[in-house]
Amino acid sequence: MQFFHEHHSGQTSPVSQSLSPTGERKSYTSITREDASDDLRLDDVEEDLLPVDVARIPSFLMRSKAQCDGKPIDFQQAVELKKLLFSSALCCFSEEWRIQSFTYNNTQSLKYGIVQKKGGPCGVLAAVQACVLKHLVFGKESDISRPLQPSDTLRTSCLCNALADILWRAGEGKEAVITLSCGRQQFSPAGRYRADGILESLILYSFKQYEDLVTFLQQNINQFEHGPFGCILLTVSVVFSRTVEL
Repeated sequence: MQFFHEHHSGQTSPVSQSLSPTGERKSYTSITREDASDDLRLDDVEEDLLPVDVARIPSFLMRSKAQCDGKPIDFQQAVELKKLLFSSALCCFSEEWRIQSFTYNNTQSLKYGIVQKKGGPCGVLAAVQACVLKHLVFGKESDISRPLQPSDTLRTSCLCNALADILWRAGEGKEAVITLSCGRQQFSPAGRYRADGILESLILYSFKQYEDLVTFLQQNINQFEHGPFGCILLTVSVVFSRTVEL
């Protein structure tokens, strides 16, 4: 099973240390403290650490009962999440992760393949690609005559089902959590925490029924398929589905 590269960089680490601010760019402020004895200091967070493609995030989300019950991420959850992923709340996702979603290849013979933009998040992409292929070849909606030449509608549907399977499995078949970006900061970062403009904008939606999970994904698949950071959203959703208490 294979996914496809548009570009490749030498860096393959999934995370990067936080970047230094530059005076040339509009900046946003977060509060950090090196240790308990130091004074608070204000750090600028570069604009490129915020959702630069925020215009690509829908200005409104499809409404459903489950979605109306969405809960904004809070500061403590964001800290715990970063410590779990990076071992430090001062680290951020690298560019390779920030630009990656689950976008399909539009070459006719490769329409089943997910495009990897840069090296880094290949493990997540491989898992999703495998589940997509399962639904394309063996799913109820599969076209037996040409399973690897799906229509745009079919491959998007298979992506929804693949993500639902992954999240439901992470929640041990009992529950799942989906995180979506609303494009607006939900808490004010402080202390030993580096804001990245992504985790701070998340809304968390919990599901107890698999069918509701699939329906919700169908309504909001654009954030995962076209981005701008669908790979991060899935990764965080899996973590919340499995480990972090809401």
